Amino acid sequence: MSRPVRLAPEEVEAWLAEHPAWSLHDGHLIRALATRDDESALGIVVAQAPLAASLDHHPIVTLGYRSVRFELWTHDRDALTRLDLEFAQGLDEIVRERYAAFLV
Repeated sequence: MSRPVRLAPEEVEAWLAEHPAWSLHDGHLIRALATRDDESALGIVVAQAPLAASLDHHPIVTLGYRSVRFELWTHDRDALTRLDLEFAQGLDEIVRERYAAFLV
């Protein structure tokens, strides 16, 4: 499987403009979610695992008290790639379809 190429800064900025739940910090995409309870935060972590496996992508996931944080970048490119955007969009879909009622 060939690995994706780095995204141009303009591509990242355009994507971020359409996905306000995400931000850019030190070249990494970040999404932090606050949940109504610990079980919901853990549920999001578990629900994203098949997506990560299917994309062969490995986000940095931080589980906290009623919260979960995702940090994305393509490690072997040390940059953002289409793979990161695909994962982010897939995660957004999971959250929207299964966990929207549990977010604060």
